[in-house]
Amino acid sequence: MSFEPQVPDWGKKLTSNKLDELVKYHQWLSTTGIKTGLISPKSEQFIWDEFIIHSIYFGKLIKEMAFTVEEISDLGTGGGIPGIPIGITTDLRVNLVDIKEKRIFELSRLLKILNRKNMFSLQEDAEDHIKNGGFFVSRCFISSENVINSLKKDKKTTYLVSSNGENLEYDKNLFHVKQEKFKINKNDIRHIDVINVK
Repeated sequence: MSFEPQVPDWGKKLTSNKLDELVKYHQWLSTTGIKTGLISPKSEQFIWDEFIIHSIYFGKLIKEMAFTVEEISDLGTGGGIPGIPIGITTDLRVNLVDIKEKRIFELSRLLKILNRKNMFSLQEDAEDHIKNGGFFVSRCFISSENVINSLKKDKKTTYLVSSNGENLEYDKNLFHVKQEKFKINKNDIRHIDVINVK
């Protein structure tokens, strides 16, 4: 299978003048990301669809929010997923938060290569961020159920988290949850839960 950097129709506007940067990040993930253990070995197409395109949908949802978002924190970022594609396709300040020194070192090197001034790598405990409230995104760090159980009941908290589309049980008086379903390519559907404290 050969690699094709295709973008679904929903993402064309976000990526129209950012495709070269996204491909550069994809190449970094496919080489340095695998070599340094930030991601496990995957095919180039898998990395594009599951890591780049999936991440861009987070940015799409953030841009469509009813309120203005200026800063987000990607908690448990690992190899910068979903934070780096969000930072490439938006003007948001993106904090790439991970507790592992090696990950932050590699992300700092990548940010110099990308020459992006709106993204910052922070070696911090993601759990501390959750306790303090804010606007968060995560792809694999935490489940939607654990988000609901962990969130401080702060009305200034929003968390976008990848999910498998499972039905969630939560206090509808405290939380508003919108489950988004989208295609990352012609055949594969993914889910992101948008969790807001009411």
